[in-house]
Amino acid sequence: MEDATGAVTPVSSLERLDAAAVAAVHEASIHVVESIGVQLGHERARTIVEEHGGTVHGDGVVTVPRDVIEDTVARAPAAFDLHGRNQATTVTVGDGSPVRAPAYGPANVLTFEDGRRPARLSDYERLLKLAQVEDAVTCTGYGLCEPTDVDEAEKHYEMLARALELTDQPLMGPTYGADRARESLEMVGIAVGVEDLQRPYVAGLINTVPPRRIGEAMLGGLLTYAEHGQPLIVSSFTMAGASGPPTLASSLALTNAENLVGIALAQMVNPGTPVVYGAPTATVDGRYGSLSIGSPEAALFAAFGAQMARYYGLPSRGGGALTDAKAVDYQAGFESTFLQTVSHLADHDFVLNAAGVLESYATISPEKFVLDCETIGYLDRFASGFDLATADFRLEDLADVEPGGYFADDDARSGQPFYHADVVDKRSYDAWRDDGTRSAFELAAERVDERLAAYEQPTLPPERAQHLDAYVAERR
Repeated sequence: MEDATGAVTPVSSLERLDAAAVAAVHEASIHVVESIGVQLGHERARTIVEEHGGTVHGDGVVTVPRDVIEDTVARAPAAFDLHGRNQATTVTVGDGSPVRAPAYGPANVLTFEDGRRPARLSDYERLLKLAQVEDAVTCTGYGLCEPTDVDEAEKHYEMLARALELTDQPLMGPTYGADRARESLEMVGIAVGVEDLQRPYVAGLINTVPPRRIGEAMLGGLLTYAEHGQPLIVSSFTMAGASGPPTLASSLALTNAENLVGIALAQMVNPGTPVVYGAPTATVDGRYGSLSIGSPEAALFAAFGAQMARYYGLPSRGGGALTDAKAVDYQAGFESTFLQTVSHLADHDFVLNAAGVLESYATISPEKFVLDCETIGYLDRFASGFDLATADFRLEDLADVEPGGYFADDDARSGQPFYHADVVDKRSYDAWRDDGTRSAFELAAERVDERLAAYEQPTLPPERAQHLDAYVAERR
């Protein structure tokens, strides 16, 4: 649709709930928080809630009055800057432009050459380099995969150190336990040269444990990040039909209640701590008992989550390129594109798992990574539209070409070149056949090699690199 000036209007946010429905979700969640409660597995967290007007029950369940929840959640900012080691890569979370981070937590890697296998540290390094060179990715993330060839006690050192050395974008860090969270903040401080982290440099993912529980380790991470003013992505990973009720409404109320408690706790610790509201809620396929993240219901939850975040005046987290497919195939393509599009149209501010995901979070593929980045390119081009207010209709060109004639594809004459895909094949059938009838998976493997060849490691000042290496070596 065009406005009075001839400019194409922005795409409206995808909203599947009306105002009454959003208010109903809030009321149901407040009932959970006030009357049923959420179990906090961390003594200090329970004490903080009690000091702010909540009640601690014998089993570690806390209940919190409505006014306390609403007042504390309101202290969180609607937007914030997440700084990169290179300040030119700094992004704003909540300004209307989605920040995108790759997959988080897959234990396996699938490649065109090797098939599926356990992830290794070398895979993690390759994925970091892809995150650095792909324009679609604007936050490196943290757990792009979970390497299985490094000791669990040292894994967070090895992974975060590589993220800090091989990329200079904003990033995420480990949150599982207060000690691990503190060490991650110290490492980031060394790398950026601001050891007290006076502004947001690293975001931490906090996952609740539905139904109605936040574990001790995650709460330790939440408290540590909040104390240092570092952003928290608070997400209830409810599985409707398993860890959540088998109805969308009940699971959404549960998701929202757990998020409200986590967000409120962060504000009790440090008012103004940046938070992102996450609702990666999905379903369980009752036929197989398996998690389904590439479903229409997962897309509905993505839209619902964005609306609830806007209701509270908070940035939101979306799911991105999610699929239950086991291979880079048609299922992976249509599910990922569907979920990615819904996240985009729902106006999520932070898209985690934006690239590479397969097998319900269990696997990442470098080839799917670059294909998902291509999808993002399509979505961004669609969102940019075109401006008819300043367009030259070039009516003389219409007169120059005879009826039934042909217009040359001339970028210089068009003024706005058409989008050219980097990965998929747009040639004629004969040209594709003569070039070996290669699939999108095979073309993506070539694209991965091309992007890795284009990678240049960003500079880390020698004194910081030495300090970081010494920090990690001491703790090994």
